[in-house]
Amino acid sequence: MLNYTTNDYFLKRNTQTSEEIEISIIIPSYNKYPLNLFTLYSLEKQNYDLSKVEVFLIDDASTDQTSERLETYNPPYHFYYFRCKKNIGRAKARNLGIQHAQGKVIIFLDAEMFVEPSFLQNHSQYHQQKENLIVTGAMSYKGLYSCVFPDFQPNQMQEITKLINDNSKLSTRFSTYKSSSKKPFPLLKNKDFDRGRYKTLCFEKSSWFSFILEQYGPNLEGFSFPWMAFLTGNVSLRKSLLDMVGGFDEEFVGYGYEDWELGYRLYNAGAEYIASDKVISYHQEHPISSDKWQEAIGNYYLFLTKHPDIDVLFLGIEISQIASLDDMNELLNEYKVFLEHDLYEFTSLNKMFIKILVTITLLLKIDIRHKNILGAAGFPENQRNELFDEVMRLKKLNRYNRLTKFIEKIIYS
Repeated sequence: MLNYTTNDYFLKRNTQTSEEIEISIIIPSYNKYPLNLFTLYSLEKQNYDLSKVEVFLIDDASTDQTSERLETYNPPYHFYYFRCKKNIGRAKARNLGIQHAQGKVIIFLDAEMFVEPSFLQNHSQYHQQKENLIVTGAMSYKGLYSCVFPDFQPNQMQEITKLINDNSKLSTRFSTYKSSSKKPFPLLKNKDFDRGRYKTLCFEKSSWFSFILEQYGPNLEGFSFPWMAFLTGNVSLRKSLLDMVGGFDEEFVGYGYEDWELGYRLYNAGAEYIASDKVISYHQEHPISSDKWQEAIGNYYLFLTKHPDIDVLFLGIEISQIASLDDMNELLNEYKVFLEHDLYEFTSLNKMFIKILVTITLLLKIDIRHKNILGAAGFPENQRNELFDEVMRLKKLNRYNRLTKFIEKIIYS
């Protein structure tokens, strides 16, 4: 092993003979032991030439056993272990991996994502077809209880009990878990993964990602926000794309939007997105995080500040729950048609509509109920009347059904 330090991190790497690297996998990890070990183990079992693979695990100043357990880790792929001396956050951690990556294809993977043996081969094959493709597997991932944690919620414990009900070996193992334990208790062992026994503890996870796939298909055709598919739990792209637009914006700290912001830049640079069911990952469940709403909203504002575009502004409609994801998408499509064909006749309406959207985003920080939006926007009575008249006039065109309904909803909020 070759070790060296900098002011910010300690790096350990194995001393395998250097090969031409095809794939670089970047995994940030913060207190994800022992889930991260199962993730690394799944990468050892790939149906791919591992001499052409490098894995970067960026330990973001964890306080668990990760460092201790990786002290002598020597997998069949090129392995780099970064131990940050202080917590630097998701954006900086992933950029640290990007900075050292040599692979033609970069895969971002979360530390708790277990993958099947075909994972690398399938990611790689997509990038042989197109150079500007971004492949996400995070929109159709499954859940997996590989460990029991002391901080699991009662419903999580009930779900485990239900899943292993007919499996005597796992039931016996689970029965030895003591609720007084302060450490994570592995329900699975490496041989359970080798024999496919882990699938007993797998379950389907339903989310808004599932809705997008059902509505727009794997090519996200007709979806005006394809960059939302840039989810770093499981996503790949050619390194040349990152070299073109840069890595993650390190001004994003805390939870959320650093991935979408990069995805948005990539989309504007001409990247195409595909949501594949051939690169599925299994999210190893862990204690449910505390509410990070304020962190996420703060990062959304930063996103909007850096990209004051109508697409990003529209995102506030769905975040505030004023409109569904589908309605937001169709509303944006209608609005872009409006800008192209009828803006000249409705310039006053457009100015008021933009003011409404800005107000909706401002209210996110203080009131997610979003009542009396026109009042919050400072619309006097004469301007409200003008807005109503303009909407009625636009309604007569019979081609902006969603847009007029949305503005009417705002008027009566």
